[in-house]
Amino acid sequence: MTVTGDKPSPLPPDHTVAKDGRAYLLRPARAEDHAIIRALVRRARLDPLNLHWQNFIVAASGSLIIGVCQVKPYLGARELGSLVVQKDWRKQGVGSALIKALLAQEKGGLFLLCRQELESYYAQFGFVRVGWKETRGMVRLKYMMGRVIVQLLAGRRLVVMHWGNKPH
Repeated sequence: MTVTGDKPSPLPPDHTVAKDGRAYLLRPARAEDHAIIRALVRRARLDPLNLHWQNFIVAASGSLIIGVCQVKPYLGARELGSLVVQKDWRKQGVGSALIKALLAQEKGGLFLLCRQELESYYAQFGFVRVGWKETRGMVRLKYMMGRVIVQLLAGRRLVVMHWGNKPH
């Protein structure tokens, strides 16, 4: 039994309670989650490449996948990416829980690419904006290409951020 506030809850201790009181579980993705991971990432219009279920953690409420996030391993760099939370679960702390769970597993630094308007969201987890010269490996190439594509197609600015050990 888990205690939430003053009331005991019948939830197992590995469950998390959203701000609105709904329960969910964070767990490593499984092979059977692959199709929903791909669908969520595509629906959110995020980078559809390198969606290997083995790199993901998911937030699940019962049998429903309500959120996903991954760390993409590249030669010379690692990238936090593919953060998607189902629309009716947003603003409930699910995305934050996914990010915190992945960061807790990391030993080195992580990059992420995001739209400029999301910079303050990621800053709360310790990510700081860096320039393209501080990026490494495939993340640098993705940033350079993504900057142009996001600006042309969406009229928005893409930034690169880093967490953990300073990139060198």
